[in-house]
Amino acid sequence: MKKEINEIIEREFENLLLLIENDFINNYKRKKETNFLVSELDDMMTAHLVFVSSFESKSGNSFQKIAREIAKLRYHPQNVPQIINPNNIRHDFIEDENKEQFLVTNVNIDKDELKGKISEFMASKTSNGRGRERKECSLDQDSIKDLLYLSERYKDKETHCKPVDLAFYDENQFLNIMEIKAGGDLDSSNAPANAEKLLRIYVGANNLNTKTYFATLYNKNGDKNNWSGIMKKYLKYPDMFLIGENFWNKILPSGVDYTLFKKIYRESIEGIKLNDRLNLMIKKAVC
Repeated sequence: MKKEINEIIEREFENLLLLIENDFINNYKRKKETNFLVSELDDMMTAHLVFVSSFESKSGNSFQKIAREIAKLRYHPQNVPQIINPNNIRHDFIEDENKEQFLVTNVNIDKDELKGKISEFMASKTSNGRGRERKECSLDQDSIKDLLYLSERYKDKETHCKPVDLAFYDENQFLNIMEIKAGGDLDSSNAPANAEKLLRIYVGANNLNTKTYFATLYNKNGDKNNWSGIMKKYLKYPDMFLIGENFWNKILPSGVDYTLFKKIYRESIEGIKLNDRLNLMIKKAVC
């Protein structure tokens, strides 16, 4: 499986490089011309700022695709479909493996009234207080099932679709749905929206055998260390989380653990000379 994972990483990063390279020079020139906030920075520093912004905005889909393709190695392609349709709802959506996964549902999960119900449910489970008086979050894989009554209440005649970062059926045919972030270091203003989005997708799936997770590509506190993040206020930790190593070990195929995966990842990045190509791209823009 090492070779297959290597090919997945190289292919997706080649595609990512092309996306970044296609508009990098124009983005650099535009920032130099219009953004007075960076006017005191030299050209090289400005170019690096442009690269970081471009990489952060474009790499999310690449990492999602890498995770999806790796999950197929473990769970088989038929269990990691692009169109997630647990209730076999009739629809006219066309499958396209080059696009993100999405859930098909007949539940209007964007209805404001439903969002309000979910927000109320979250508020009743949210952690609060300090010290001995602190109450930990109680929204876990079991209590989330109490939301399924909303699936029936907000059904309608239309078919809806909702993008998901990663979804697959595991060995026990449980549907696993994940919201994936890089390190998961969200601020207090957008954390509730991320939790609410995950719960709406769960309601839309309308499937008792479903597990939902907030996942991160790496542990921002360091491997083996306890992860800290604002999302622990809204989802019970660790029950609703797959952080770094736990995320990758959830999707990696037999014979490949997290340590080996990181080695394969480094070799893949070195193989396509990613660092050298990015440096050359930046230098060309500045010159």
